[in-house]
Amino acid sequence: MLLCVICSSCVELFEPRLEESQEVLVISGMISDRPGRHTITVSLSAPYRWPDFQGMENCMVSVTDQDGNLAYYIDEGEGTYTADIPDSFLEVGDAVRLHVQTPDHGEYWSSFDTILACPDLDSVYWELQYIETSDPDINRPGIQFYLDMSGKPSDSRNIIWRVNETWEYWASLIGNYIMWDWMHVEEFWSGKIFKCWKSYPLDHIFTMSTRNLSTNKIRKMPLNFVSNESDRLQVTYSLHVQQQSLSLEAYNYWQRMNEQAVSSGGFYDKQPASVVGNIYSLDHPEELVLGFFYASQVKEQRIFVHNNDLFDFFIPHIDCEYEPMQTLGQNTNIEFPIYIYFPGPFKPGYWGHKECFDCRLQGGDTIRPKIWESWK
Repeated sequence: MLLCVICSSCVELFEPRLEESQEVLVISGMISDRPGRHTITVSLSAPYRWPDFQGMENCMVSVTDQDGNLAYYIDEGEGTYTADIPDSFLEVGDAVRLHVQTPDHGEYWSSFDTILACPDLDSVYWELQYIETSDPDINRPGIQFYLDMSGKPSDSRNIIWRVNETWEYWASLIGNYIMWDWMHVEEFWSGKIFKCWKSYPLDHIFTMSTRNLSTNKIRKMPLNFVSNESDRLQVTYSLHVQQQSLSLEAYNYWQRMNEQAVSSGGFYDKQPASVVGNIYSLDHPEELVLGFFYASQVKEQRIFVHNNDLFDFFIPHIDCEYEPMQTLGQNTNIEFPIYIYFPGPFKPGYWGHKECFDCRLQGGDTIRPKIWESWK
């Protein structure tokens, strides 16, 4: 009888009841004292089951300073708006706010945000570390990044760091012929698709305030940890750190966003809530608008880590071996193109699968970043 009761039981899907609208306007972006391209995004919040970005097009977007000077943004499509800001547009001490007009003539403003002086970013560095895993007998090796910062008393006490990572990786094998199908073979030097680069912004942002410290300095601020669970450290890894000054209002917003992002989401944990920013509707002040617009001075630094037999731990890489040509016809799961390597006249040839020769199939591209630093 007990077995029958267990077998007849069922699991009912829990659907949380959400009190807020599934389509809330989200406006987000920043502007700095740096000349160049600046970006604002306008979108609608997505249902929790399908958290895709729903960009809103055909908006009119501009930024106004305290003197009434305007910078207009161009609609790039899919909710992205950009402007090329000249060097003379903003300086430390200037206050700016954002204006967005949606296609249905809704008007939205941000509050004014003032550019505060950013402390100096002294150094970005790393240390070899081992982190604990769920198995107490196994520690995961990798490198932990840190930074040091020094500011004057007049500099901003509230800081946000945005981090981008880029790494170079290589294919496993080299070929000098390519077989497009069983009837077409041509010379092809696969060295042009041997080296690739990937670049991504980190999902996590880092914030810190020195308001409660006697000096405006930070030492050994931890950034991201790069373990040997991927091939990021196989050749060369680079971290680009942008340090941005924040007003107190902007700092409080990003601090709340961080707290929400790191929440474990357990059944008894505080459920994530919409973090209200500094943007409001001109015609309907009671309307909920998400996102934040802020102004900042930026300091930045880049660090490279080269694996010149530097690490004494294993770093995974795609595992490939050349196969004798006589086995090509025996393979029933051929996916063209096939790459072939002939080491020289009167020497046996070898073949391999495209994943072993074309680094682009791992998600990167062969365009070398302008800032890239090769092995020394």
